[in-house]
Amino acid sequence: MNNRFCLVCDGSMTASSRLPGLLTCTTCSFVTADISLSDEELTALYGEDYYHGNEYRDYIADRRTHERHFRARLRQLLEYVPNSQNKELFEIGCAYGFFLSVAQPYFQSVSGIDISLPATEYARAELKLPVLTGDFLQKSPARADVICLWDTIEHLKEPGEYIARVGELLQPGGIVALTTGDIGSWIAKLRGPRWRQIHPPTHLHYFSRRTLTQLLVRHGFRVRYAASEGQYRNVDTMAWIVLRIKHNQPGIYNVLKRAGVLDWDLYLNTYDIMYLVAEKI
Repeated sequence: MNNRFCLVCDGSMTASSRLPGLLTCTTCSFVTADISLSDEELTALYGEDYYHGNEYRDYIADRRTHERHFRARLRQLLEYVPNSQNKELFEIGCAYGFFLSVAQPYFQSVSGIDISLPATEYARAELKLPVLTGDFLQKSPARADVICLWDTIEHLKEPGEYIARVGELLQPGGIVALTTGDIGSWIAKLRGPRWRQIHPPTHLHYFSRRTLTQLLVRHGFRVRYAASEGQYRNVDTMAWIVLRIKHNQPGIYNVLKRAGVLDWDLYLNTYDIMYLVAEKI
């Protein structure tokens, strides 16, 4: 068990019969996986295979789609970052650096960190970005005005410690922006244990909009924006996952691929991904 006390409210975590393998806080209903990983085990999850065949079909090949999506996130973020050209942005969980590459023209400086060595090596070598390999808790930047965690907080062993450290780094008025799955959404409730976001050990924590807000407030933040977020998805990748991986129908996939009908992006909002922007008080 990760922790018998809730990282959101210090309440008691108990087994959840509705969601096997997960624990639920009896006070605030925060949900976490009933699993314990060492730092070495966690790092091993995010090797080359994670981004090329496991979690993603081919993260680099889908760069166009990722960057299109990151531009939409950036536009929303910039509404809460006046004079961004004079600000320093840091990304926790920067992966291959595609968001930092998109954000770079809008900030005085951008940098980031990720535990995945293959990802950070690519960001440094191919995109010439100043990114670190390692754990943010051990390698925090000297300062930052804006800190982003895109689809990252659910992967962390100790997300409460990360948000606490972010709160220490940011001056009053500093901004933290996060996206993660919303276990309080209608689709998560409808799907129950079959909800697409539930897949430990890579996804360890499951916030609702209320519990994520509560965590941010606990560490000295005021939420300024909270909404559901859609995503751009590459149709070729979607078809590959659904037809080849989930339903073992490579023939149908190959026919569609040869017909040239898969090379486009689809914007899809299932209202189970949330986007929060919070300001340090």
